[in-house]
Amino acid sequence: MRLFDTHVHLNQIEDVDGALKRAKEAGIDKILIAGLDLESNRQIIELYNTHKEYNLYLALGIHPFRPEKKTLEEVCDLIRSRRDNIAAVGEIGLDYWYKEARKKGEGRDLQRELFVAQLKLAEELDKPVIVHSRGAWGDCLSLVREYQLKQVLFHWYTGPVDILKEILNEGFYISLSPSLEYSKEAQAAAREAPPEKILLETDSPVSYKSAAGRYVSEPKDVLRVLKKLSELKEMDKEKIAGITYKASCTFFNITD
Repeated sequence: MRLFDTHVHLNQIEDVDGALKRAKEAGIDKILIAGLDLESNRQIIELYNTHKEYNLYLALGIHPFRPEKKTLEEVCDLIRSRRDNIAAVGEIGLDYWYKEARKKGEGRDLQRELFVAQLKLAEELDKPVIVHSRGAWGDCLSLVREYQLKQVLFHWYTGPVDILKEILNEGFYISLSPSLEYSKEAQAAAREAPPEKILLETDSPVSYKSAAGRYVSEPKDVLRVLKKLSELKEMDKEKIAGITYKASCTFFNITD
């Protein structure tokens, strides 16, 4: 059984070497590490370069929580310079749960400006896009529709089912995190989406709830997502693992 953790912020994990080793022992064959801003993009490139013994893949971008216009051009240049060895542009998007973007105004406008610039870049480079869409699911979908993007992933999807149906109708994908164990919204998405359009992720090192209390996630915890998804889909874990692994490789254009 092979698994792919499609979203990890490896530069934020304290014990990188230990986390990667534990992931490999747990059967996590591939890990995608995502950037958030200029500094984190540089950090994950360094981690990618120094951990060649693992199957790591890169996604570079500016997260809506850190929409620094002054670094946009530099990040875009960095992405262009790595175009041959990045798997996606991301993590990019909109987030209306942040205080500065709860209402229409400068906060949302800045998020939108950077999101659009990076969507255009992904179109230019013909790269998949990892979309952060918390509280802005409909607006994110409307924007990505404006560009010729072949592969779009709505990361950690917990939005309305009606928008999810539109996402799926476009041929786009969603990913599910360990919040699937308790989030009603994530569970509704898992039931609605076909397994071949679902990717598994941890968003490590996010802290999640469990019966034993909160825990700080790492890539091996993608097994939690697999277990819960197999229960919700009433499918064998090995079968779900195979389908989602293949879907992940297809999405990121990885020949395996």
